[in-house]
Amino acid sequence: MRALVIIMLAVAPAAAEPAVRHVPPAAGEAGKQVELVAEAPPTTPTLVAHVRLHGSGTFQAIDLVRKDDAHWVAVVPAATVAVPGIDYYLDAGGQPVFASAEWPHTMDVRASPQAERRTRDSIRAEGRRSKVETMGEWVEFGTKAQGVPDHYYRVDADFSYRLWTYPLEEIRVGYTRLLGDTLQSPDKMCPSSDACSTKAGFKVAGWFELGTAVIEGLRLDGRMSVLATQDGFGVGGRGELRVGAREGNHVAAGVEYLATVGTNGFFRLGWGTVPHTPMSATVEITNLPASYRDTGVRLYYDLGFEVYPGVRLNGRIGYAARTQSVAGFTAGGGAAVEF
Repeated sequence: MRALVIIMLAVAPAAAEPAVRHVPPAAGEAGKQVELVAEAPPTTPTLVAHVRLHGSGTFQAIDLVRKDDAHWVAVVPAATVAVPGIDYYLDAGGQPVFASAEWPHTMDVRASPQAERRTRDSIRAEGRRSKVETMGEWVEFGTKAQGVPDHYYRVDADFSYRLWTYPLEEIRVGYTRLLGDTLQSPDKMCPSSDACSTKAGFKVAGWFELGTAVIEGLRLDGRMSVLATQDGFGVGGRGELRVGAREGNHVAAGVEYLATVGTNGFFRLGWGTVPHTPMSATVEITNLPASYRDTGVRLYYDLGFEVYPGVRLNGRIGYAARTQSVAGFTAGGGAAVEF
């Protein structure tokens, strides 16, 4: 009889305690509020959630409010939900009903997919978001028998900034100069070889480019240009579709149109097997520096070498041919500074 009384006295306080049931959320997303829901009868003393960033010392008290007759909810502010997680416990009238201050429950918090992607891009760029780059090249298609030269030089300079506000990844603004000598248009008479030669290209072109990527690793660059050509002002454009990282392993194809100056299409294979030394090989089909010229083919190889953190020198060497019997070379160089 005495043993029965002891058991009844031990059970009585537990039976008097409110029946509070809480199922913790599996995980949270950084920067998004989290709801902590508890199931409890209406007579339950005031329910309070005590929340803190995982491992920090101070808990923030958040009162649970009635959601319906049987459920109560505490909303953890988005600013509190951060990586790597939050610690919390619940009490009713000051008595712990789920976990405790000494042994809180930890809910994992993961970064948002966009934040994780931004982190990966930042690691690849070594934290540098801005870049100034310049590139110059000479393209020689060779000289025909009548002595008319067929070549041009091109200079590009630009500034780019990595926004990482997906799908918009990057913006670029730049300047291009392209001037050369080539054969006159067939519809013009040329009594001598000297008279058959003409200047082609443009001295000034400004352009604006957007780099977009809805899917990570698949990027589309689009450019609009305004040119001051030999025949007056004109417009141009450039598009490039790329799989992979521009300064690493990638495959790219694109096309560029430059008003009356010409059009070129290209296919590029790049690799970054040697650290800080990006390389690529490009095949280009073009009629530059004049849109009426026969189509030529260029094959060139690019090599970059980082001489100092964020500072890279670039070199280019290649082959150019307008016809099967006459060919020339491509050579160029430049530099890029990232910060």
